[in-house]
Amino acid sequence: MLKKVKYKAGDIFVIPMHDHRFAICQVISALHDRFKKVFSFGVLSIQEDEVYHGEQQYLLFTSYRGSFSMIVTASKLLAQGTWQIIDYAPLSAEQASLQYFSVSNHLYHNDDYIRILEISELQDYPPLAVAGYELVQKYLAQYP
Repeated sequence: MLKKVKYKAGDIFVIPMHDHRFAICQVISALHDRFKKVFSFGVLSIQEDEVYHGEQQYLLFTSYRGSFSMIVTASKLLAQGTWQIIDYAPLSAEQASLQYFSVSNHLYHNDDYIRILEISELQDYPPLAVAGYELVQKYLAQYP
């Protein structure tokens, strides 16, 4: 039986890509209660090795929703150690602001419910839109 890996906001981890490169990523929200089967992260770099070089800015990706820097996916591969945690860096204030997200017009900070959002506020918060592992790979492949 695999030992469950504990992870937290700020952990730096590696996603092996289909093209044999590596995405160096950082946990933004380590959701363990209400949304315990998912977590959010930002991608710091796409590179040939598995070494964290101290990058601080998240890469931008695009989808039908526009540009975004936070990806949400299932926590299984991180929790079982397939995506290995290699370092830790505290979140900047800008990165920590991504811990606020919307779910069906409701605002959350990590697992904590805040309030109902006004329609005019919806664009101010990223939605908790869960991407499957293959969609994560497609996002990462946007960087040649």
